[in-house]
Amino acid sequence: MLPALTLGVVAWFVTAAAAEDAAPPDTTPPQQSAPAAATPPPLPQNPLPGSAPAPVAQPNPVPDAGTSAQAACIEETGDYQTQGDKIIYVIGLTNKCDKRLRCEIFAYVVGARGPTYGHTITILAAAANGAAPTLRTFAMKVKAAGGTAQVSRQCRVF
Repeated sequence: MLPALTLGVVAWFVTAAAAEDAAPPDTTPPQQSAPAAATPPPLPQNPLPGSAPAPVAQPNPVPDAGTSAQAACIEETGDYQTQGDKIIYVIGLTNKCDKRLRCEIFAYVVGARGPTYGHTITILAAAANGAAPTLRTFAMKVKAAGGTAQVSRQCRVF
C-alpha cells in the first residue's frame, strides 16, 4: 500500500512539472520604469516641541479674518513629558504669519486615571522675515501619561 501511494505522489509531481514546462514562455518585454529622482524624505507634519524648525522657503502666510483656528498661520505640536514625578501634556504653538495673534487654547486629556481640562490665553509674536519663528508652549498637569488629547484653539489678529 505504501509503495503504491508513493508512486502516485511522484507521478503527480512529474505531471505537474511537465505541464509547467509545456506552458508557452512569456515573450512580453519587462516594463522600463523611469529613473527615480532623489527626493528628500518628507518633514513630519507634527514635530515635537523643541525640534529644529523647518527651513522657510516660502513667504509667510496671511491670517484669516476674524476669530478662527488660523490653520494657515499656526503650527501646533503636542506631547506628554515627565518632570520629576509630575506628568504634563505640553502644547506648542508657532506663528508663521507677519501679524501678532491672540490665541485661546482649550485642551481635554483623558487617560487611564481620569480626565483633565486645561485652558489658557497666549499672545504669539509675529514671524520675522528670515528669522526662526518663536515657539510658545502651554503645559498642563495630567493624571497619567498616554491617553487621548483633544486640543482646539481660537485665534485672531492682535
